Amino acid sequence: MRSWRTPGLLLAVTMAILSLAGPGAQAGDVYPPDSYSFDTVTDPRAIAMGESSVADAGGPAAVFSSNPANLGFVSGPAFFSNYRSFNWFDDDRGIDYLHAWSVGMASAAPLGGMALSFSRRGLATSDSREYDQTFSLAYAVSRGNMAAGGALRFFNRYFTVDWQDVRPDLDYGWSYLASFDLGVLYHAWGSADGPHGGLSVGMALQNYSSGHVYRATSETGEVEHRTSLPLYLRTGFRYVLERPSTAVSPPLGFVVTAEYRRFLNPPAGRGSESDEILRDDDFGGIGLELTLYHWLSLRTGWINEYQDRHRLHNRYGLGINLS
Repeated sequence: MRSWRTPGLLLAVTMAILSLAGPGAQAGDVYPPDSYSFDTVTDPRAIAMGESSVADAGGPAAVFSSNPANLGFVSGPAFFSNYRSFNWFDDDRGIDYLHAWSVGMASAAPLGGMALSFSRRGLATSDSREYDQTFSLAYAVSRGNMAAGGALRFFNRYFTVDWQDVRPDLDYGWSYLASFDLGVLYHAWGSADGPHGGLSVGMALQNYSSGHVYRATSETGEVEHRTSLPLYLRTGFRYVLERPSTAVSPPLGFVVTAEYRRFLNPPAGRGSESDEILRDDDFGGIGLELTLYHWLSLRTGWINEYQDRHRLHNRYGLGINLS
């Protein structure tokens, strides 16, 4: 079997990611970031840690929203099911419900790991109903401290509207397309399963596609409109420190994560406020996790979210590690 040299693999995949990012930087209309199932994070650990998981997925659900290369170090079968609600309380925007959920599995495979996932996001208001869903299949290979992976995605959206005051001609619409992700992960210090932690860096290109035709029906028949998925370039790191137990202190694990996401294909401006928002929708997040006795994890993070980039939002969570 032909062996791969880690530096050569890292350079080759990184160059492929950067070369793909170039052609996608020019776009017309683009779906708003963080608004559909292909980029809505449902993994509770990733949410609590500021969605900064490009170098540390922590679980198979986060692989599909961050970096498929994290699958390269999967050691056994894992199943996941997550639900996320965005309006726990009364919503003054007139939203009846807004939620997302995902199910899937991951398992070790020859040379690395593989996973599949189905995610769905639904929204309802007084005058519209819509849902979109994404099916994803991911695979990664690993060599030593290096992993590279890719994910193939199939996305479709369907909606019905009753906008008599704004668009009385519009009835319902749908769209569907395929896209793919490509990522690398490198343990610069330490190893994937080392007992004393280390430093990891990751990079991923997400939602690469040629765009697709969006269709809707009206009083005059079917209309078509071409649009694209938001193309992201993610970079970030993870630092892990583990301290063994002593006579006076329990075993502790400490994780720090950080991520920066560049929006590569903002829409061509038409001068509106929404266009200005989309043209400046870069993302940053950091996360902290403290684990006691290998089973209790305390998590917190900060994130500058879509449409509110100049303010950090704090998140937090609690995890029980039954394994």
